[in-house]
Amino acid sequence: MNSNSSSFWHDINAFFPDIVSAITSLSKKSYFSITNLKNDITWWSQSAMDFFGIKENYILRGNEKSNRYIHPDDITVFKKGFAERVAGKNLDQPWEYRVQNGNTYSRISATAKLLNDENGKPFLIVIRYNNYGISEDMDSVTGLRTEPALNRKISEFLSSPHSPALLKITLDQFSNINVLYGTDFSDTLLASVSDVLLHEVSGTGSVYRLFGAKFVIAFPQITKDELCKISDCLTESLLNKIMVNGNKIPLKTSMGAVFVKPDMKDSNGVRSRLTFALNHSKTEHHGELVIFNDEFSGNNEKQFNLIGVIHHCAITDFKGFRLFYQPIADTKTGKICGMEALLRWELEPYGLVSPGVFMDWLEQDPCIFDLGNWILRTALQDVKRIRNRIPDFFVNVNITAAQLERKEFRAAVMDILKETDSKPKELCLELTERCKNLDFDFLNSEVSFFHEQGIKIALDDFGTGNSSLSLALALPFDELKVDMSFIKDIKDKPQNQAMIQSIVDYANRTDTETCIEGIENEDVNHYISRFGATWHQGYYYSKPVPIDQFEEIVKDSAQIY
Repeated sequence: MNSNSSSFWHDINAFFPDIVSAITSLSKKSYFSITNLKNDITWWSQSAMDFFGIKENYILRGNEKSNRYIHPDDITVFKKGFAERVAGKNLDQPWEYRVQNGNTYSRISATAKLLNDENGKPFLIVIRYNNYGISEDMDSVTGLRTEPALNRKISEFLSSPHSPALLKITLDQFSNINVLYGTDFSDTLLASVSDVLLHEVSGTGSVYRLFGAKFVIAFPQITKDELCKISDCLTESLLNKIMVNGNKIPLKTSMGAVFVKPDMKDSNGVRSRLTFALNHSKTEHHGELVIFNDEFSGNNEKQFNLIGVIHHCAITDFKGFRLFYQPIADTKTGKICGMEALLRWELEPYGLVSPGVFMDWLEQDPCIFDLGNWILRTALQDVKRIRNRIPDFFVNVNITAAQLERKEFRAAVMDILKETDSKPKELCLELTERCKNLDFDFLNSEVSFFHEQGIKIALDDFGTGNSSLSLALALPFDELKVDMSFIKDIKDKPQNQAMIQSIVDYANRTDTETCIEGIENEDVNHYISRFGATWHQGYYYSKPVPIDQFEEIVKDSAQIY
């Protein structure tokens, strides 16, 4: 220890508790506890006491009287994770659970460090509880403001007498760049993008980074012509001015905008309109600027307000979300052997809402990851209600590209299997349409991983789009789901008959299962049976129903056979 360090620590011991308290108070979203493993006394930071409702600073471990109500689904995970860390296991790995905070649940990610005494025996365990329900206002990668700051700005805009607007920008195919070149390269790229955005809108707007490669620019006052000019400049700059490691990286973008009006009611309503405009830019206008107010003003106002409500439920407590299930039947016996989980949302006074109304929005939002995990967990819990009656019963769950792209997705699926005491063979992940556009090497890696774990992977809507055949030939899919568009008027369309037969023949030769969707009645079921698919699915067996009704369908089906 040199003289400077000696001088620094001289007489500092008396202040050490205050130093720890000061350090742990610096983050809004992190709470800390320190447990003395020799006397089992735990010290809680003030922020932890405030959030968890703990009444005392120093408490015997396990005796804290708190409002730390763990979500019922997560109690086992919480106890197991804590016990493992105290035992010195998995110290470098976070474990996650949900804690009730008022009327909602906050997702907590906890990490721990173990400190040994002079004899090398465990002495102190330090745990940091990271609250995902609170986001810091600044993004560490780009230095830009983040979503909480943007939401405050939108609330401010809703009462503005001027003409405020929001411009949302996404970097197309960013996920491919991330996979091919790694996170360090991607972070450098995002920092360069933020520099360009800040330069182009200096003095006229503020820039925010959302999840992934999405940005929003907020303009307190701007005209339509000015907004269009800025959009053109940004398109040109991002295509020609981004440099990473001395190399120019041309970035193709999509842009949507909305002028904020007081009748949009709340920030969720504004965000849903903004996302709608961005999606329309990407899918219908080849990335050119789409201004919501120009193309959609006056149309579907109730729908956009509804989407705002649903989005709020998705980012808080999943209130209103429900799973319906449709039977999947064995073509040889007609018996129901599985089910597909289908998401719905129902809340008064809105009634039952199908996913076609809201999924395009939610798939573009970070909330899709937590919502997707909720769907997986719920579906696997519901499988347990049927497995005793039907051995090897399984559930198919749709997976979006946004879920698959998250690096935590693999671990999340495997953890949920353990939490629900489910077997891998009871789960089939159906890759939806947008998954087909992911980078091939990345998709191959993910499909192969789950396939090796014994989890079935199905390619949904097979036969539509240009990529289905090439993916089926190259990747180890367990099942091909034939799109229901091939079944409509099947008797009158020889080309559809030939297509289905060729798909089934190919699958049979490669030991791949096939499921034909859209079986609407007995006549169609009888006709389709000639093709020899593995599974049939459609209204002939049942429309999608809640799990209680599904159990009755299974019970009636068992009595028939």
